[in-house]
Amino acid sequence: MKKFLTLFCIATLFFAGTAFSEPIEFPNGITVDVAPGWSYEGEEDTVVLTAEGGSCVIAIIVSDAQGITSSEEAAKVMSQEHEGSEIEKIDDDTYLYTFMNEAGIETRVFVGVEDGKLKVLSITGDHKDVEGMIDSITEK
Repeated sequence: MKKFLTLFCIATLFFAGTAFSEPIEFPNGITVDVAPGWSYEGEEDTVVLTAEGGSCVIAIIVSDAQGITSSEEAAKVMSQEHEGSEIEKIDDDTYLYTFMNEAGIETRVFVGVEDGKLKVLSITGDHKDVEGMIDSITEK
């Protein structure tokens, strides 16, 4: 849990924030205070938050690491799959890479592995509400 929260705290360094309201608990054990005007959906492993108008999308994935024990290795593989940047070590267990999506918008991906779980936070685009929502993330 500590590493997971560190992953999100690090991500907040990249964004500016605003006010929030609606705390939502998702099936993957994540709770997020969803800002007004954002839509959300949560499935087994994934939470997707979308800003009104689609200017920003946040995806939070918590899934079985399927034998992956290294955050660095997970980030390398994911970056290669996305034809992304070189990975950057953010702290002991968190790595960042970026890639351009099909629309030419940059996506930032934070990757960590903890207690047999792969934990990924991806942010496509930018929005004033990102920091506050990331700060609000908790995990069971």
